[in-house]
Amino acid sequence: MKKLVAIITVGLLILVIIGILTVNKFFVLDYFNPVLKEKVSYAVVDTGTQQYDDVTIYSKDGKKRNYTLTFGGYDPSKKYVEIHHKGQYVKEIFYIDESKMPKNVGD
Repeated sequence: MKKLVAIITVGLLILVIIGILTVNKFFVLDYFNPVLKEKVSYAVVDTGTQQYDDVTIYSKDGKKRNYTLTFGGYDPSKKYVEIHHKGQYVKEIFYIDESKMPKNVGD
């Protein structure tokens, strides 16, 4: 009987942890995923804010990626960003000049 209670408790604990990690926090799973490789993407962001939600990102070739990113910034006057990320987990961003942006980004 004690063994059954322990198994049920551990099972419920695992379900709760999975639930906490997946509710609007998919980036947490990407952070720990050993299969994902770090990528560099580019985006055009709104000026006048430091919180960027659902930003469309592009590869170095200018191809649109099939997911968006949400991240914070530090310079509300800048418009172009280079994003280092692993899936939806954003490791760091750099504000760059328009001349360093790949072609077709934001079209």
